[in-house]
Amino acid sequence: MYTTTPQSKQTIESLWRLEKIILDTLDFNQVVQNIVDCVLTELGYLQLGYRIVVLALADEQSNSLKRVSISQTDEAKKALEITPVPFHDITIPLSDPENVCIKCLNDKQSHTTHNWKDILCPPYSIDEAHQVQQAIGIKTSMIFPVIYHGVARGVMIFSMVKDESEVSDSELDLLRGFTEIVGIAVQNARLYSDLQKTSTDLDSANVRLQQLDKAKDEFVSLASHELRTPMTAIKSYVWMVLNDRSGSKTKDYLQLVFNSTERLIHLVNDMLDISRIESGRVQLKLEPFDIVELLNQILDEFKARAADKKITLNLETSEPLPLITADRDKVMQVLENLIGNSLKFTDSGGKITLSAQADQNYLETSVNDTGRGISEEELGKLFTKFERGGAALTALSEPGTGLGLYLCKQYVELHKGTISVKSKDARRSMKWR
Repeated sequence: MYTTTPQSKQTIESLWRLEKIILDTLDFNQVVQNIVDCVLTELGYLQLGYRIVVLALADEQSNSLKRVSISQTDEAKKALEITPVPFHDITIPLSDPENVCIKCLNDKQSHTTHNWKDILCPPYSIDEAHQVQQAIGIKTSMIFPVIYHGVARGVMIFSMVKDESEVSDSELDLLRGFTEIVGIAVQNARLYSDLQKTSTDLDSANVRLQQLDKAKDEFVSLASHELRTPMTAIKSYVWMVLNDRSGSKTKDYLQLVFNSTERLIHLVNDMLDISRIESGRVQLKLEPFDIVELLNQILDEFKARAADKKITLNLETSEPLPLITADRDKVMQVLENLIGNSLKFTDSGGKITLSAQADQNYLETSVNDTGRGISEEELGKLFTKFERGGAALTALSEPGTGLGLYLCKQYVELHKGTISVKSKDARRSMKWR
């Protein structure tokens, strides 16, 4: 036989003790654990035959009832060891008409069952629920709704090794009063957790905004430098043409003016391309073409620049490669940006290798170089707008605004592809597929 709880006149005092315990903290995880532990430990319900207490809360996003906490008793530990379904994976659809927990949630009334299939199916099978119940020795489970402002937010399951007839009225009164307190405690803890998450998200957003603001300032500085340099050159060479009475160097000056103008056009085009991409105005012209032919064409364009820096430029392909369907101009722009980037930061005597290979439904193209290494922190910034790698930031003499790799990423993703970069021992590798 089991002894009974204190008389009804002590119920209010007992509830006050429990309320103080579960409302002592606003940490959600601690609150829900205190809820399932305190009845057993503080009021001695363990000695009254109660063995496992479970709190389950309704989740509107998944439209299911989810287990959130279980008491720390020997029986509960054993149940967790032999359960065929991990505790936090025990979810019940709110639309399930048979599960007694859902019935309790819907009618806001307490329920009693002697069969764990009523509270564990689904996701348990009937046999699994019976085996776990038998192994622990549970005879009765009482389910109470957790209500806040008239809305059932979840249920509490009190499982015991005694029959329903042995449960006193004072026990029931205390459990009903306790679940009312639980509704308040859970809601308060949820609000506090949501507030903390919002605060953390705002802090993270603020840090990111500061980073973007700094990157924007750096971009403005770089863009100003990029615009001013060719404009100054154009002005100087035009002045020389105007003052070159002999005309012997006019063609050379005009060639330099042309080159500087090309730099300006390239910069403006990059900015316009970004604007088009971000406004969704880019239309891909998909057509089949020979990728090897395109790779050779690109290498021919860069041979002179590579030779000037005494850099070896190679092409490696696994022949034969099939025709690919893509926007040829955009693919060309991506590869030109990647090779141009490698040329900037590969020292004299270095090596750049362009390779391509077919991989099932994809074509993977890589640019490998022996250029300056990039730190892990800087790797994450390479494909971000307004950002440049650390090596670039220390060398404004290298032309570029940091928009090239950002554009590469956008064009690759428009093709449903991916682009990545690796850096090890002063060697870098960029590939896209």
